[in-house]
Amino acid sequence: MQTIWNWIKENGGALATIATVLVALTILFQFGVLNPIHQRFDAIDQRLDDQERYINQRFDAQDKHFNQRFDAQDKHFNQRFDDQDKYISQRFDAVDQRLENLENDVSELRRLDERVSRNEGQIDVIRQQLQSADAPAPPD
Repeated sequence: MQTIWNWIKENGGALATIATVLVALTILFQFGVLNPIHQRFDAIDQRLDDQERYINQRFDAQDKHFNQRFDAQDKHFNQRFDDQDKYISQRFDAVDQRLENLENDVSELRRLDERVSRNEGQIDVIRQQLQSADAPAPPD
């Protein structure tokens, strides 16, 4: 152990110089090689982020445009369906009204038929009474 310690004492200046040179090379390598590489990667990342933002903006604009067109078409179709539904409802209401009028007319005709039947019966009775009154009296 003593020999290693003596060797380090004797060669301490050289070891310090070598360590200093290694530290200096490491610093130069760090600032001269690694930092520019990191800066290039950062620049590439920034460009990719910018392109991604641009693409997302375009997709968002297209999406907004498509949504507006679909909403307009949807509104148009809904309006047409609503108009058709209203028209059909009006037609059904008109048919219902006609059927109700027909029911009332049929009911009125039935009442008139009953009155005519009663009147015909009364007319028959009156005729019979007139015929009996006009008939000569039987001889006694």
